Amino acid sequence: MYRFQKLVYSRQNFWTPYNYRWSGEQALDYDDRGEQNMKKNRTMKVIFNVGALAVLAALGINAYQLGTSQNGEIIQEILPMESVQKSDAKEDEIKEEASAQADTRLVQAETGSGSITAGENLIQEETQTEAIKTASSAEAAAKTGAGGTTGLNMAPEILFSEDTLMEWPVNGNILIDYSMDNTTYFPTLDQYRLSSGIAVQAVQGAPVQSAVNGKVLTIAQDAQTGTTVTMELGNGYQAIYGQLTDLQVEQGDTVKKGTTIGYIGTPTKYYSKEGSNLYFAMKKDGKPIDPIVYLP
Repeated sequence: MYRFQKLVYSRQNFWTPYNYRWSGEQALDYDDRGEQNMKKNRTMKVIFNVGALAVLAALGINAYQLGTSQNGEIIQEILPMESVQKSDAKEDEIKEEASAQADTRLVQAETGSGSITAGENLIQEETQTEAIKTASSAEAAAKTGAGGTTGLNMAPEILFSEDTLMEWPVNGNILIDYSMDNTTYFPTLDQYRLSSGIAVQAVQGAPVQSAVNGKVLTIAQDAQTGTTVTMELGNGYQAIYGQLTDLQVEQGDTVKKGTTIGYIGTPTKYYSKEGSNLYFAMKKDGKPIDPIVYLP
């Protein structure tokens, strides 16, 4: 038997001991319930502590994430500003360098010293281009002259004098000679007349070359000499080519010595018996002169 005391609240408002007498089974049962209650209390404490730790951990994680995100935003805000500042500084440096280079070029252009400027490069390129064009034109003119055309791009010197030696415009026998002092016989006309030029025998279609440098003054159709080209030779001298066809020159052209000006055509009725020929004459200040004097 176990003895227990229990405080009982009496009517007089104070606790008084109350004695119980329990059996052994009742005491054991009471002990078991006490242990169970203690275990429950421990379990509750553990659960409470774990819950409290979980809450604290969650609060700490949220606080860390909040601080990290705020720091990231601050860094992101600062970095663009730094990039913009660096970019602006770089642009300022480039502008300053370009301005300095422009000033240097301007000073070089004004003083004529230093390295070659852009303007000088442009002038050199234009000069080289013009030189190439001139060389090409000269080469083309030389080829044209060699091929039997006018060779106008050469711009030959036109300065005839008493000492100038010409070339024969065609190769052939003289059918009618120059004669302004005495009359000479014309077979087709069957007359003796003065001759202001020479008639040189040549086959029809043969090329006629310029005897000397000259400029085409006129191209005319004459009853006696057919298609006739008159050239200015300079110093009052003129050369006249007649009985031509298929002209290779035009009025105003400058023709170099040896250049083909046309071809031997069909003779006019005034030279039908003489046959195909070149009529060649010269004048000095409008008066006929003997072309043989200036031919080799």
